Amino acid sequence: MKAMRFLQKILFTFAIGLSLSLGVLAQKDGDKKPPPKEKPPVVTPAPTKPPPDPKKPHGGSAVIWIRTEGESA
Repeated sequence: MKAMRFLQKILFTFAIGLSLSLGVLAQKDGDKKPPPKEKPPVVTPAPTKPPPDPKKPHGGSAVIWIRTEGESA
């Protein structure tokens, strides 16, 4: 009698465990997918300007001092 009662408890425990496992697996949401992510904004760098041309001195405004050895002013 005790062995039969013990066997019933063991089988009952396995049956409960099996049914709970199947119940958890049945809760799958199917093909439900998360919403798609938004595309991040595209940042394009501003076009770089070419470097400005160095200002060239005009012919009349350029003064050149030349020092030569031996001459005095």
